Formats: sequence, C-alpha cells, structure tokens
Amino acid sequence: MHTDNPEENMTFGELLALIADQQRRLTVLENAFAFLSFCLDEKACQLLIHSLRLESQNQNRDTTLQQHFSHLADALEKRNSFNPPPADIS
Repeated sequence: MHTDNPEENMTFGELLALIADQQRRLTVLENAFAFLSFCLDEKACQLLIHSLRLESQNQNRDTTLQQHFSHLADALEKRNSFNPPPADIS
C-alpha cells in the first residue's frame, strides 16, 4: 500500500484495506481503554462513566459521536458493575 506519499493515488482495494486496518486498530484501543477501567477505584470509574455520559449529551458533538460516547459509558458500566473487586492476595 502506498500511503507514504500522499500524492500517489490509492486503489479502491488499498483504501478498503486501510479502512479495515484502522477499524481493527480502533477496536484494540476501545478494548484497551475499557480494560484500563479495572485499574481505577470505584469512585474514579464512576466519575469516568459520568464524564462520558456528559460528553454523550454535548450538543457541540455530532449525533454519531454522542452515540459512541454513550456506548463506551455503557460498556464501562457493564464491565465494572458485574465484577466484584479483586480479592486481596496478600
């Protein structure tokens, strides 16, 4: 794929491959971010979820982006509400 030189044309297949690669990278980042919430204490995690919910209502954002913020808040809430705190292993 010729993405080093922006003046070169991409084929449709190359563009589709680039989009697919970007989607996979975003999926990895979403999952990594969601799992990082396990490192937060309950209060910090609740604050993060609340902040994401506020962003999902931010009228300066387009509707699709608002939905993505809401989806991420839902995912974090779901992951953290069903998991008891880790057992003390000391």
